[in-house]
Amino acid sequence: MKRLLITLILLTILTSVWAGGAKEKMEPADMVLTNTAVYTVDNDNNWAEAMAVTGGRITAVGSVGEIKKYIGDSTEVFDLEGKMVMPAFVDAHMHPAMSAVAYLFQISLQSVFSLEEYLAVISAFVDENPDLETYQGAGYMRSVFDEIGPRKEDLDAIAPYKPMALTSVDGHSMWVNSRALKMAGITKATPDPAGGVIKRDPATGEPSGLLQESAMGLVSDLFPEPTKEMYKEGILWLQEWFNTVGLTTCHDAAVSFDPNYYMAYEELARDGLLTIRFRGSWFLSPEMVGGAYGMDATGDEEMTVDEAIELGMKLSDTFETPYWQVKSFKFFSDQVIEEETGLLKEPYSHRDDNWYGIQVWDPEFLKEAFRKVDAEGYNIHIHQIGDAAADYALDALEYAREKNGSSDSRHTFAHLQMTDQSEIDRMAALGMNAIIAPYWMIVDDYYWDLYLPYLGEQRAYNEMYPAQSLFDAGVNTAIHSDFFVTEPDYGWALYSAMTRTMPEKVFRMWYGEDADSMIRTTEYSDEEMEYYTMGPLGPSEERISLADAIKASTINGAYADFLDEDLGSIEVGKLADIIVIDRNLFEIDTEEVANLEVLMTLFEGKIVYSAE
Repeated sequence: MKRLLITLILLTILTSVWAGGAKEKMEPADMVLTNTAVYTVDNDNNWAEAMAVTGGRITAVGSVGEIKKYIGDSTEVFDLEGKMVMPAFVDAHMHPAMSAVAYLFQISLQSVFSLEEYLAVISAFVDENPDLETYQGAGYMRSVFDEIGPRKEDLDAIAPYKPMALTSVDGHSMWVNSRALKMAGITKATPDPAGGVIKRDPATGEPSGLLQESAMGLVSDLFPEPTKEMYKEGILWLQEWFNTVGLTTCHDAAVSFDPNYYMAYEELARDGLLTIRFRGSWFLSPEMVGGAYGMDATGDEEMTVDEAIELGMKLSDTFETPYWQVKSFKFFSDQVIEEETGLLKEPYSHRDDNWYGIQVWDPEFLKEAFRKVDAEGYNIHIHQIGDAAADYALDALEYAREKNGSSDSRHTFAHLQMTDQSEIDRMAALGMNAIIAPYWMIVDDYYWDLYLPYLGEQRAYNEMYPAQSLFDAGVNTAIHSDFFVTEPDYGWALYSAMTRTMPEKVFRMWYGEDADSMIRTTEYSDEEMEYYTMGPLGPSEERISLADAIKASTINGAYADFLDEDLGSIEVGKLADIIVIDRNLFEIDTEEVANLEVLMTLFEGKIVYSAE
């Protein structure tokens, strides 16, 4: 009996040892990142030393010792020698397909910054493409020109016999030549269209060569739409670039009802060719109100707003992959300050005609449109620049909530150039997203040549681009580039969010040789705040911390697109959208944050970019 008892005790001990050993033995991971500084961006901003990835998802996060258990014979192990790991970036508002086509197939002015350089690039393109029937392009900066804008005569000297149209970098105006004006029937007697302006020579009254906002549509029929294959080629080219800067999720903020446009995304997604996860918003225009704008699913017929909403929802139901989804509708509440079309509570300072800007929608019509979209559970994505535009858009959102009741709608303001505290509080009460661009929260040539004269010093310096106020109010705040307005660069974005100043590298890139005769400063003194000193935009209280800037670039962007359960932080169970960067951002001088380099990008656990 005693011998039997001893045997049973020994068996129990051995069983316990085996069970413990089995507990310690883990299924081998597909990939392990070890000896690193993992910034998780979880609720507590925890750090870890290593992590494991299996089947495209994060399976463990912890110490080197803890993660070592996940290494098997087939595990790919990366010793990162202390480099920083964090979630991949999310760009919450941009125009990828449209911009890619502009870069690849049209005249691209994004990398030059003066009239002389613009004309040289345009001339070279025309010389290289003599057989084209029309010329299109994009990327010039309005700050290069005066209030009247670029002149048709400069384009006439290059292409007098074929129509040419070049869209500004902000997308709100178009530089055209005389041939385009003539073919479109635009003369001195042509009235400005609703919601748009034909800029005119002050001396003669003749069209000067700049069409603003809806006036751009007067020449649109002269130029062919891109093909589906052009869009597909552009998207594939673009995602390769974006992966190098750590981007794996983007929101297309103006999805066209042109089948070539949305089917380019859909076919790439179905074929498993995307290494960027795209979300989008169907673009609705007030010109649709009378059925005078837009097209149906065949690309042939015009639509009303209600018809466009119905069509958008129907099409959205056909997008079944997780890589291309459109669950939102895009509205403009106003336009932009630099074209004098942003809608303000107080008139523009430089004009004597009591001009407040353009109200894009009839407020009562907008209320019903918002109610309809909100009732169907779709997100409302709103371009908002001026403070008056914020007010009437918020009125419409509050009306939708009153009629439909509360829901997890996560409606969005994008840009927020002028939004005061009362409007921020209303946003917080509605549970809205704020999507901001730190790239623009700086004193630059746009500030000196456009915003300061158009708004006056108080509004231009102290009341533009809130950031910390949004965080303080509890508004989910994400970051965007509005590409092609700005090319995504997260060192720049994080730096300018923290300092409200342009990085040294951007100062040199934008101003070239002129930079040597200019002043860039990170803090103003009374002596330095003079014309064309490039420095921080006030007030300093609107600067945000590095931790909040990273959240805005990752988890908050994921939240804005209802992806936060799967993306935006490094936590067990989430998709392994991860980047490795060359320095620990929390251990370096602020000036060096702007120069971060992405060394590796993982998209659902697969390496889609490696600096090696």
